[in-house]
Amino acid sequence: MIRLSSLLAASLTVAPFAIAQAPNFTATTPETVWNTDFTIVASSTGPYQVLGGLFVFDTVTIPAGTTLRGTGSRPMIIVCNQIQIDGTIDASGGNGARIDTLGMANFPALGGQAGPAGGNGGDSSPNATGQSWTGRPGRGPLQFPGGGGGGGNYSLPQSCDRGSGGGGGSFATTGDPHYKFLPGIGVSFVQGAGYGGFGCLGVSGAATRVLPGGGPGARVVVDARPDNDFFGLGYDVFTQQVVSGELQLVGGAGGGGGGNKSSDNLFLSPNFINDARGGAGGGGGGCLAIVAINNIVVGPLGRIRANGGHGGGGEQVGSCNQGGGGGGGSGGFLILAARGTIDLHVKGETYANNNYDFVLSADGGVCLTGAFLSPTVTGKYGVNGSLPLSGTNYDLRPLGGFGGMGAIQLMTFPGTNADGTNTVLDDNVNLFANGVLLTGATKQRFLAWRGYQNAVGVPVDDFGAPTNIGSNEGDIRPSPALLPMF
Repeated sequence: MIRLSSLLAASLTVAPFAIAQAPNFTATTPETVWNTDFTIVASSTGPYQVLGGLFVFDTVTIPAGTTLRGTGSRPMIIVCNQIQIDGTIDASGGNGARIDTLGMANFPALGGQAGPAGGNGGDSSPNATGQSWTGRPGRGPLQFPGGGGGGGNYSLPQSCDRGSGGGGGSFATTGDPHYKFLPGIGVSFVQGAGYGGFGCLGVSGAATRVLPGGGPGARVVVDARPDNDFFGLGYDVFTQQVVSGELQLVGGAGGGGGGNKSSDNLFLSPNFINDARGGAGGGGGGCLAIVAINNIVVGPLGRIRANGGHGGGGEQVGSCNQGGGGGGGSGGFLILAARGTIDLHVKGETYANNNYDFVLSADGGVCLTGAFLSPTVTGKYGVNGSLPLSGTNYDLRPLGGFGGMGAIQLMTFPGTNADGTNTVLDDNVNLFANGVLLTGATKQRFLAWRGYQNAVGVPVDDFGAPTNIGSNEGDIRPSPALLPMF
């Protein structure tokens, strides 16, 4: 694991002059891929070899219309003097395979690839020489075997008629505790809590849905306290206490592959090739840290993502009417740290107001389906301004579980609460809407910082007043932790 000193040493103990002597980088193609194991970067001074995921530059520029994508087994750490992001930096996991063919159960469907330092999604129909009793579990952070969502189960006897869904990968949470629709009771919409949908026939919650799906992967956090889900040292201004974070620099976990449906009633059937395949699990979001001597600017068209990949729908034609759906990968880990300011231009409205275009995101994936049969799931949220697909509709068939939420932390020098947000920790985190600097209650609404828990477990601000965020998150999903630069 990489400690805090390793992350910040390049910016806090290396002289700014040394970084100023590093090359500049400007993305010049629609997509640039940096692999954290080994990459040759086309920099301002020519080819620049990077080993181990530490990318050091003077300035970094991501113009509008370009994407810088991270892959590899190690965290992606960008250390620079200044960075301007008008396109996208994306360390997200890839989507698991959706099943658009019939039969072919001797060909595994591949899980999505992880973002940097994350875990791949689980394959579906993993046994090429016989019946696949479960989908393959997703991998945990750093590709830990079996650490992601569990595989969905095989539908036998044939009358059950549907394999169950794969479980979602987990990171800071299992499933999405602040989704617009909460998990149901019993077997209804268990996907929201990270479990794969129950197999067999019937609508959401039906007593006939008796085949359990895969379980969610284990979280990377240990305790139940949500306000220390960060990396390094935080500071609770109200109690004047240093708070130790419990995260390490790792990415998210992959979702489990969905379960197959038997083509007959035979145990160890020689006809297994005709089984209906489940969909594959989504890859876990990656670990991305951006450390700047001066400023980090995410412009009006800029975005930074470390989302979990989506699971794929199972047969037929991705509808999960026979094969269970793949689980979503969990969100990854996104860190922005600047000795100057972090300037974020928000995108429209907030999550609380049904806007799902986020300036920063480490969101969990879901299970995507085809349009052959309802439900049609093309994303987690749908159209801005509307509610997403309801839980019971999502669970009409055994879709995969939701990937857990990742974590986001913003690190700057504390201020004096000059912006009127009741915390000194965000004074150098500037939010803009249509070019206008946000302050006071409006900035609070878009930032949606939860604060630290008081003695009775209520999240409060620097003055001990409850923040009352609940599920009313802003333009950063999930809500960020605010840490001081020491």
